[in-house]
Amino acid sequence: MNINHTAILVCLALAVLVVPTTAGAEPGVTPTQLTIGMTTALNGAASFLGTSFKAGVDAYLNSVNDSGGVQGRKIKLIAYDDGYEPKNAVINATKLIKEDGVFCFLGNVGTPTALAIRKMLAEEKVPLFAPFTGAESLRKPVDRYLLHYRASYNQETEVFVKGIVDVMGFNKVAVFYQDDGYGKAVLDGATQALSRRSLSPVATGTYTRNFENVNTALEKIMAVKPDAVVMGGTYSACAKFITMWRRKTIMEKRKDPDPVFMNVSFVGPDRLATLLDKYGHGSVVTQVVPPFNVGGTNYPAVTEYLVAMHKHFPVIKPNFVSLEGYLATKVFVEALKRTGKNLTREGFIDTVESIKDLDIQAGNKISFSKENHQGSQTVYPTVIQNGTFYTLDDWNKVRRQ
Repeated sequence: MNINHTAILVCLALAVLVVPTTAGAEPGVTPTQLTIGMTTALNGAASFLGTSFKAGVDAYLNSVNDSGGVQGRKIKLIAYDDGYEPKNAVINATKLIKEDGVFCFLGNVGTPTALAIRKMLAEEKVPLFAPFTGAESLRKPVDRYLLHYRASYNQETEVFVKGIVDVMGFNKVAVFYQDDGYGKAVLDGATQALSRRSLSPVATGTYTRNFENVNTALEKIMAVKPDAVVMGGTYSACAKFITMWRRKTIMEKRKDPDPVFMNVSFVGPDRLATLLDKYGHGSVVTQVVPPFNVGGTNYPAVTEYLVAMHKHFPVIKPNFVSLEGYLATKVFVEALKRTGKNLTREGFIDTVESIKDLDIQAGNKISFSKENHQGSQTVYPTVIQNGTFYTLDDWNKVRRQ
């Protein structure tokens, strides 16, 4: 009886010592490992975006882990496929938080998926760093648990409209967009940029996310003979739209030149250029990371990215999306380092907000604050020539085909 009583007292004493440490531990954080999550498009019509961004993330994390991790912790990424569908993103996010116990999320593909999990992130107080979207609705008002790497669609479309209207002197601009939060964000950005110049879209046309039903939009926009078409879609639909337009021009022997086609970065630039083939010449794409093939390798971070991709993923061709994943993760890891050994979600967010003029050697400076959760403000306009992206430094060189 005394022996049992003593055993019970020992167990209670051990429990007192152990429980506070376990109860106070931050989700996803152990002395040797940091677990983070990702819900993204790994299959389906937008899979190039998800798999590419993840490859860039993995390339940087692999390099960090090979060097011992951050504060002695190796970083483990758990990624689930949502097929670029909001309902799947919610299911994945719930599992990552409730079952996998991740510290935070890194990256996701798309405005609609980010919007779908936004409320959950705030309720659970889980940060999402560097979602692959430039939607203004995810930036304003500032959400404590959403931390962005890239420039916004408003900034990208301003670059478009400034070039096409202010420099080239055109004023008939149409908008082709995906009929969801992403496409409407691009439409809003273009509309606002045009409005600042006392203009408005001469026509708009939509298609359905994860489909290529572009015919109706094509006919509607072609009818007004625009000088330029701002495009807020993904690579498959935008490539089909441009290809059908140019084939129709040739087949019907139209005398009017085709418009300048202008895509935002989310399109998946490299996949777009491949699908367009000979029909891509002269198409403009704004990037949120520097060109890596022509005129981009003078940035040390780009050279570092190319080396890392060759080492960790030699069969994957470098592209703009994976470069964004790499650079965003570079900033993410820097924030982890600055947060210190006693890592917490709230402490991590506070640290991110304290970052000022961080030079990641990619042609941009990264700054955050409580009032600004978007680190980079830089847009890099490019144009496709013979299947390759070139820096667009003079809009007067862009011509309607």
